[in-house]
Amino acid sequence: MTINSARWEHLLLWFFPRRCVWCGGVTAPQDMLCEDCGVHADQLEPPGILEGDNIPLVSCFPYHSKAGGIMLNLKFYGARNMAGSIGYTMADALAASHLADKQGWLFCCIPMTRAAMKRRGYNQSELIAKAAAQWSNADFAPDLLMKICETKQQHGLRKSDRLTNIKNAFQAKRPERINGTAMVLCDDICTTGATLRDAARALREVGAAEIICLTYLRTDYAKLEKEELS
Repeated sequence: MTINSARWEHLLLWFFPRRCVWCGGVTAPQDMLCEDCGVHADQLEPPGILEGDNIPLVSCFPYHSKAGGIMLNLKFYGARNMAGSIGYTMADALAASHLADKQGWLFCCIPMTRAAMKRRGYNQSELIAKAAAQWSNADFAPDLLMKICETKQQHGLRKSDRLTNIKNAFQAKRPERINGTAMVLCDDICTTGATLRDAARALREVGAAEIICLTYLRTDYAKLEKEELS
């Protein structure tokens, strides 16, 4: 999962100039954090396992950190210029995990319904997945999954409600492309993992050989619930 040449990296940096993935400011081409943020940054999250499933989960930062603000700006305030740097950071975290060292991984993303796309104008998960795939010199297919029903916003729901809300919401669109293929399933945030689990189910039902989930942020949901109840 490495960029094959300095020329390729230079080309990517031309289209995706590096910015600090905590504050959005300018940073050195090889750095994901500016000097000021680097001093205060939380450590990268170690790889884990998607709760309730045997799927590796690689994330970059805790949600409740300064990095969370960057994702909110991308997700809700049109800061699409951050997608390239976020994708680079995700690719870096995946490479550091050594979970996808072999060749042939295919990147995909959590889809949105047409109505949701019309409201927002873009899918932030698609933008960062595309960038992560480019930095990883891997293929990206944005149209492998579709969301077949509208769901409530997961944010603010209890864990049990999240699982019910998103159950059977995703379906594979191109099973012939997925069957026998090792997949990297990308999303912006993992909270309970309900969304990723249901999307992974759809991939496995049509024969995905392996699945790794890759997110920019991860929430310690058990800790969050405890704080909310205290």
